[in-house]
Amino acid sequence: MSMLDYRYGHMVHEAYVERVREIMARRRERIAALKTKADALTYVRRARAAVRKAFGPLPTRTPLRAEVTGKDAYPGYILEKVVYHSRPEFLVTGNLYVPKSLAGKAPAVLGLCGHAIEGKAWDTYQSFAQGLARKGFVVFMVDPIQQGERRQFYPKDGTPSPQLCHAHNLMGNQMALVGDFFGTWLAWDAIRGLDYLLSRPEVDRSRVGVTGNSGGGTQTTYVTALDPRVTMASPNCYICSYLANLENEEPADAEQDPPGILASGLDHADLLLTYAPRPTIIIATDDDFFDIRAARAAYEDVRKVHRLLGSNGSAAFFAGKGPHSYSKECREAMYGFFMKHAGVRAPIRETGVKLVEKEKLYALPPKGETHPFGSRRAFEFTADTAAKLERRRGTPGAKKVISAARKVLSIPKAMPVPHHRMIRDRGGATGPLGLQRQFAVETAPGIQAIVTAHGKDIPLTYPPKGPAKLYIGNTSSLEDLELRDVRKLARGRTSFITVDPRGMGQSFPKTSGNVDFFLPYNADFMYAQYSDMLGEDYLGGRVLDVLRTMDFLLANGVTKIELAGRGLGSVIASFAALLHPSGPRVEILHYLPSYRLLADSPVHTWPRSVMPRGILKHFDLPDVYRVLGRRLRKSRPWGPMMKPLRTRTPRS
Repeated sequence: MSMLDYRYGHMVHEAYVERVREIMARRRERIAALKTKADALTYVRRARAAVRKAFGPLPTRTPLRAEVTGKDAYPGYILEKVVYHSRPEFLVTGNLYVPKSLAGKAPAVLGLCGHAIEGKAWDTYQSFAQGLARKGFVVFMVDPIQQGERRQFYPKDGTPSPQLCHAHNLMGNQMALVGDFFGTWLAWDAIRGLDYLLSRPEVDRSRVGVTGNSGGGTQTTYVTALDPRVTMASPNCYICSYLANLENEEPADAEQDPPGILASGLDHADLLLTYAPRPTIIIATDDDFFDIRAARAAYEDVRKVHRLLGSNGSAAFFAGKGPHSYSKECREAMYGFFMKHAGVRAPIRETGVKLVEKEKLYALPPKGETHPFGSRRAFEFTADTAAKLERRRGTPGAKKVISAARKVLSIPKAMPVPHHRMIRDRGGATGPLGLQRQFAVETAPGIQAIVTAHGKDIPLTYPPKGPAKLYIGNTSSLEDLELRDVRKLARGRTSFITVDPRGMGQSFPKTSGNVDFFLPYNADFMYAQYSDMLGEDYLGGRVLDVLRTMDFLLANGVTKIELAGRGLGSVIASFAALLHPSGPRVEILHYLPSYRLLADSPVHTWPRSVMPRGILKHFDLPDVYRVLGRRLRKSRPWGPMMKPLRTRTPRS
């Protein structure tokens, strides 16, 4: 590697920041233009429709089959242990806190947990559930997927259980392949929890709150956006801005990035406006990684719309001290707001909380896990969907595969020859294959593919003439040149050229503390998620980079191009060969046999950035390989963990 390494390391980040800034600027103009009640009503209706589209159709309501599995008395409240099915064969565990002394029907609160592996048993969540129950609220706390009793990964899966946020991302990645959204799954579990809560005879259905912290704040916001039965909401340490999170290099979890939400011009605040002027308090902390400046701006937007709708006291904001948490002062702000809007008179201060051992909160003893009690795991549902889609689509023809690939990857049909920059290395860079000449091909606004020509006699200003082989590496084309198998590809009379598409190799982002390309929670994941929110595809952007590079080469003396790729580069190269009008040959090494393989595996290493949303609705990689036919040569497939498959796959 030369001194040119990572010269373009901030390129992808700034390109996305610029795009999201433009979207948010237009949104600010729309908010500023709201002057009347009619304006506000129109804005709310449009936001509601866009949110519904982002989350997709909600599942059909099926029997909850709810069961109280235990009941214990504590000072001030009765705790019931509850299980229900949010969908068939998918168990949700919860704790219902019922005040001991009730005079008629009581207001209720759905409590939603943030990213604590203990789920409903975590200190903070027990505290606010007890605090609300002591003030006269019936509270239902439910475990999210992979938290509390809802374990999704086991030793039999063949790898150590992933960490909590990583686990959510793994499940979210798989769901994207079948066009599903992990956030919808969490929201639906919570909505069905609300179904159970409202079925209780103790509950007054006209006074229903929802609250949660962090990931629970996310779920609170989603339930608020999707369910009209909620009458008051208090998201804590979540409401911010998609732009602020991006600028501050803060990757969000798979469930926190609704598909197409930015393409619709919406931000966090808009999720709270879908049923405005519903009473809402935004709670933040002054040292949170979710930028409090954006939280304050979101509040101002919510307050403005509420006032235009004739409701002056229904929007509130509270900033607590300290880091990301649902601290006691934040919880007390929530108590006061809910008591005001539910008509409850009681001291706001939180007193008398005594934490209960998590084992005593289990709804499914003795281990407190849903899986042994007949609940399927999330990835099993995704695998079933992938199988159904495969049966439904059959064997698509070549035209259908090509057309669907363009649509799924967001690839335009034709573009002019791109502009290119000639990158100078005053030190005379050389690599394993000799002299290196580099070009930055401008494939999209703010995006350059870094192209390197290798050899002895390379013109300073243009790539070599004649036929060429264009190689895309696993994560870095130049680093791959250290591998013997890749150097073999460079043998012969054909010129050898490498390309690093966006976010790979020399534009590998160091944002978000990025040190490992394959971590399930890093910059590569973040940009893939932002592409999804923009209604595009990050893999498609990389394929476009290669297609545009091919156009550049063919316009500047290269007469014919063959493609080659390894690992991630094998997927990019295959799609480029499928879509480029020159119909190039392509050789792939360490390739992904199918997306179905990832959907069927509990864990995987292949990153989100190689998984186009909804691709399995249209075709799978074997269809691409079939259409390429004799133009394709492939060898040594990799499995879900990006390691050689044990089963032998013949070369073709």
